[in-house]
Amino acid sequence: MTLVDKAPAQNAAPASPSAPDPLRRTLGHMATSVTLVTTVHEGIRYGFTANSFTSVSANPPLVTVFLADTADCYGAFAATEVVAVNILAEGQGDIAQHFATKGVDKFAAVELDPDRDDVPVIAGSMATILGRVETRQTAGDHLMLLIAVDEVVHNDREPLVYHNRSFRKLV
Repeated sequence: MTLVDKAPAQNAAPASPSAPDPLRRTLGHMATSVTLVTTVHEGIRYGFTANSFTSVSANPPLVTVFLADTADCYGAFAATEVVAVNILAEGQGDIAQHFATKGVDKFAAVELDPDRDDVPVIAGSMATILGRVETRQTAGDHLMLLIAVDEVVHNDREPLVYHNRSFRKLV
């Protein structure tokens, strides 16, 4: 694969080793929804922030989400059967950032839906997709979870949008 970065190069300093590569920088300019993927495995709650989420099929209803192989919760999601994809609502950026932080109690910062005890559902989300992991596949440095959708809960809230390394409001 050839990556061509057409960003202005005049008088530009050389890229530092920590600078994002052209693909990552380009994808960062694509607006995405923000999700918290949650599960319970062996009696312990796990979750992570993901913007690598997409619908796959309407019939049968399938979605997919990707988890980095460096994530603290990788082992739990590599083994769990039931997940919730919580699509965050506007104003929940602090929750997204908390779930993206390693080594913290992810669930200390959120209110959970008290009517769900099988899988953590984030209260106030724009929507929650509940389902079963149908397929797991390694995809580069990520684990792909193909999820068969069992239930969708939708609220009348605006979505949290992530674009160019910031949370944005739709206008």
